[in-house]
Amino acid sequence: MGNRLNDLSLRFQTKGFMPIEISGLVKDIFYILDKGIYRTRTEVNQELEDLGWGIGIMDNDSYGLMNALVQ
Repeated sequence: MGNRLNDLSLRFQTKGFMPIEISGLVKDIFYILDKGIYRTRTEVNQELEDLGWGIGIMDNDSYGLMNALVQ
């Protein structure tokens, strides 16, 4: 699990997020994915945008890593 979190952190840092922001972003993504409803990457991105995180945060790799962590 630690390696996946490190990979996610690096992916989000390359998208311009500061390390202090990443923990909040990951918590929001966990919340979105852990509602018991299957969410597509597009749906997750829309919910993140609605929360004010910006547009197109999740790419395919980040989405896969987050889904693996949630399960």
